[in-house]
Amino acid sequence: MKYFPSLLLLLFAFSVQAQDIAVRLESTELPQATDGRLFVAFSRDADDEPRFSIGWPVAPATATRVFAMDIQGWDGDLVFLEPTAGYPLDAMNELEEGTWYVQALFDQNRVLPDLNAPLNLYSPVRQVQYEAGESLNIRLNLAQAEPAEALPEDTTYLKHVKIHSPLLSGFYGQNIHLRASVLLPRAYVAGEASGDFPVLYMIGGLNARYDRSVRLFEREDFRDYWADPDGPQVVMVFLDGMSPWGDSYQVNSEISGPYADANFTELFPYLAENFPIQDQPDSRYLSGCSTGGWVSMALQVFYPDYFAGSWPFSPDSPTFHAFQLVDLYEDRNAFTNEHGMWRPSMRETDGEPMFGVGDEIAAERMMGTGDNWLYSGQQWAVWNVVYGSLDNQGLPVPVWNEQGAIDKQAVEAWRRWDIEQYIQNNWGSIGESLAGKLHFTMGDMDNFYLNVGLRRLEQTLSGLESPDPAASFAWEPGVGHCDFSIQQFYIEPLQEIDARH
Repeated sequence: MKYFPSLLLLLFAFSVQAQDIAVRLESTELPQATDGRLFVAFSRDADDEPRFSIGWPVAPATATRVFAMDIQGWDGDLVFLEPTAGYPLDAMNELEEGTWYVQALFDQNRVLPDLNAPLNLYSPVRQVQYEAGESLNIRLNLAQAEPAEALPEDTTYLKHVKIHSPLLSGFYGQNIHLRASVLLPRAYVAGEASGDFPVLYMIGGLNARYDRSVRLFEREDFRDYWADPDGPQVVMVFLDGMSPWGDSYQVNSEISGPYADANFTELFPYLAENFPIQDQPDSRYLSGCSTGGWVSMALQVFYPDYFAGSWPFSPDSPTFHAFQLVDLYEDRNAFTNEHGMWRPSMRETDGEPMFGVGDEIAAERMMGTGDNWLYSGQQWAVWNVVYGSLDNQGLPVPVWNEQGAIDKQAVEAWRRWDIEQYIQNNWGSIGESLAGKLHFTMGDMDNFYLNVGLRRLEQTLSGLESPDPAASFAWEPGVGHCDFSIQQFYIEPLQEIDARH
């Protein structure tokens, strides 16, 4: 079918008996429409656009009500559509009465899975009042688009880079880029030192972008600390988490591609050539929280001679015996436990459960192309992509099915990513290189139950000898996921690195 430059007029009409969606594509100056996924979101929040809360929070009671479907081959004719997936409601006629703020979003960016990625279309927010038993007709105009990508403006201290990756472009068959922000030390900026400096690679949480550095440096307390003459003389590099599948986890994955190799052979050499980075094994360090905690742990373990030390905070679990609360090796179902109880996935720090693994999978199904949770670019999907493999049709093999039944054959394919087992099985060859390099910080009330897996790793490491792992574990009582002060998260690792040099 023929495509037209697009103004999307979305006529969204439904009642408690039936619902129809009519979409008209008309000519405008907006980017040409392509195949993509259409979302219509209902939120109670008057202060934020509904599109920013699609899929989060996923607690059914408070989640934004979202309905979605794929769209292909629009030709400008009026097309009547029905959503094929929803969360937390299955159908629009289940919508609760009251005041809603409604917005549509069309995700057509196939390189960056963020729903608000460049060139994606969205409508203005409409306020509507819905009374049970009444018909409700809403006209939404997808007349706005996220701007094309542009790097943040450089400052004296903070620089931003984007380079083409031949490795990843060859893997995906399309142009893929690597991005990073570089925070320069005060002594270099002031012209007091002309040599190279040790480098700390910072990895963010799930799908975190490199430009989070801008928000950090906008904090007066951190900016003052960084510019202090007694501050750390270290280069900080903020890595970009995004891949076409969601967060790359910065590793070489069968599905998401050779991101570790791309960093080691393309990005890191480029940064060392263009910035005052001492690109040597005794000067490279890692840190991060959540996803970034796992990455900083995994890269240090899998490449023990490449990095000189790692500070993981609230890392994703190092063992599939505690994949949050799921034991992939022993459990039969991810959504319910061995007692037949609903398995929670997130809790308040007082222990009160918020939502379950099954809830998250349902939310990711709503977000995923083809109503498939593996294509959502969200947490459980990303883990399957990073750790998993492809079937004979080139599709990711899910570690469990739509009902939560665990595929033990798929689990076996994941074993190579079980960090606890890797350390146990390879301590004789990696111990000398890894000893003294792992420094963990975790809240003992981690909201995602990640403390369970890290406790197991602590026990395993405490039993290893020749050499002594000399790993440190700081447990914060009553603290939740990544709920650490700037002193703990940035200053303490930076001071340790600075003291070594």
